[in-house]
Amino acid sequence: LTEQKIFIDKKPFSPWTIPMDPDDSILYKTDFPLPERQNNYETAFREAADRLKARDIRDVAGRSGAIVIASPQGSALLLPFIGEELVITHPDITVTHATGAGEVPMWEKILTLHYLVRATGAAARGEQVAFKQLEGGLAYDTAFQRRTVDLLIKRFGPGLDGMAAAGAAAGGRRSDLGEHAFSFRAFPRVEVVFVLWKGDDEFPPSGSVIFDASIADYLSTEDVAVLCNMIAVRIMKAAGAA
Repeated sequence: LTEQKIFIDKKPFSPWTIPMDPDDSILYKTDFPLPERQNNYETAFREAADRLKARDIRDVAGRSGAIVIASPQGSALLLPFIGEELVITHPDITVTHATGAGEVPMWEKILTLHYLVRATGAAARGEQVAFKQLEGGLAYDTAFQRRTVDLLIKRFGPGLDGMAAAGAAAGGRRSDLGEHAFSFRAFPRVEVVFVLWKGDDEFPPSGSVIFDASIADYLSTEDVAVLCNMIAVRIMKAAGAA
């Protein structure tokens, strides 16, 4: 499978790649990782962990909305993540489920560390933006739509049958932006809203993914793409589709 980096390499190191097969709509398949991709994940995790290790844990908590808790290793952060809670130990960085159940996927660990390192503490701006309005997002918007909105339309059909139940089961809250609109509190200061519209005799089904403009203070554009694809897949799984 031929792959390319989403954007020009920049710090922090990014492991995310785009499968070029147009039928491969799910970006991040960690069950059977390519050796090179797995190496990228591990490199990205180490670099993000090193950056977090150098930071004051209470400052990180204040900026990210995490809570400082005690741990056998010293201190740790308790961080909500789409209805779950993750524990990030410090200064020896590990990422685990608060319940202790199961391994956290490597790409989810990386996304979590990127959020903690990038968080500025900025308040929501009250300005709604789409993915293409984020830095570098316009060039990748078609692929982003294919791996988020189009993925859900393909699963639920033009009538979006079952979308409401699946969105709620996946941890979303109903939004007033549309009949099939769900808001996901991904991290304490990152909210993602999926808005889908049914098709009819005149127009095909369509949709969008909406963020507060402050998302750029917490995640890079690449990380936003990863997060939104993950939420779309989570909705599909809630419907028994994946």
